Amino acid sequence: MKKNDLCPCGSGQIYRECCQRFWATQQKPNTAEQLMRSRYTAFVLQKAQYLVDTHHADFREANALQTLKKSFKNTQWLGLDVIGVEAGQATDDKGMVEFKAHFNSLGIQQVLHERSSFVKEQGQWFYTTGTLF
Repeated sequence: MKKNDLCPCGSGQIYRECCQRFWATQQKPNTAEQLMRSRYTAFVLQKAQYLVDTHHADFREANALQTLKKSFKNTQWLGLDVIGVEAGQATDDKGMVEFKAHFNSLGIQQVLHERSSFVKEQGQWFYTTGTLF
């Protein structure tokens, strides 16, 4: 992915000004939605360590890094639709984002429809859990 390409997260922004800054610099997402979008882009670009680092330690599996890397082999992410956001703004400490992530796995197109929960601790947003539809 080139820095001047549109970001895979669907924000309409250029990649370098959108999600790339979260793993290329020490900058943190300001909102739960920004974190969710950056996590989607991390799936697209196979940035497993970022996904682990932004998944709250109380909610992630011990072998999360290996599991993520293995999942990358058979999955191609195709697009993201944000359906709704509740709270999760810069001044909040909790938020929810509902989205649909389109992907292809082993030649079958699928949709992951999830309502994700986020918390902010010490100025950093973390993904906690998600409810699938």
